[in-house]
Amino acid sequence: MIKNVRLNKIIDIINLNGGTMSTSEIASTIGVSEVTIRRDLKELEQQGKLIREHGGASIIEEPQKHIEFSTDEKMLRNIGKKEEIGKKLGKLIPDKSTIFLGAGTTLLLAIPYLVKKELTFITNSYPAFQALLEYDNRVILTAGELYKKTGEFLGEIAENSFNSINIDYALCSTNGISENKVTTSNSQQGSIQSTAMMCSNKKIIVADTSKIGNLDVITFSNLDSFDFLVSDDDWDAEVKKKYSQYIEIK
Repeated sequence: MIKNVRLNKIIDIINLNGGTMSTSEIASTIGVSEVTIRRDLKELEQQGKLIREHGGASIIEEPQKHIEFSTDEKMLRNIGKKEEIGKKLGKLIPDKSTIFLGAGTTLLLAIPYLVKKELTFITNSYPAFQALLEYDNRVILTAGELYKKTGEFLGEIAENSFNSINIDYALCSTNGISENKVTTSNSQQGSIQSTAMMCSNKKIIVADTSKIGNLDVITFSNLDSFDFLVSDDDWDAEVKKKYSQYIEIK
């Protein structure tokens, strides 16, 4: 990777992860050595773009907020936490279940932990559909209008795909959870998940801890409408206690 491209990518990745990352996380995400990243961080600090800290760096500028990132951009965020969530989902979902797989990148990264369980997948996510083609599971892709930014099929036609479908577990995603509000960036993204929830026996919301306490534009459900919140283990004890009044946290 060309050096200037790598330097710009480091800034983008740190911004996408809340403004602070460790050296090892940056190196793993970009695919270069920690020695190279340390040199890059030193140069970026000299340019006034970040501050080096013990074991990592923080961006000087405010991190980006309330922007709908593409699927590729979201894939760079909190990868370790998302894979931790995927492992938990793999243990939680029983064999031979029928599941709705929402369009979030956390759920996309969970696929390798779910496909061994002989599940039937129903999804409105084209990236998830593509990933599932590598496996032998039964897959149902909804119809609908493609929202190219995130690869989701949305709208009335997509929602009508659920008219005759019975789902055991709806796995839903969110851009932010604050108090009892579960939020996303536009109404159609929330509406199709609400439709899937109405067809489901159990409803699961997935969110890594970086999304807790954050609000996006549209509230599409209450947190206590779900049976479980599946998250990573990087919780502040008081914050976890606060959110446990609404839902069981896995």
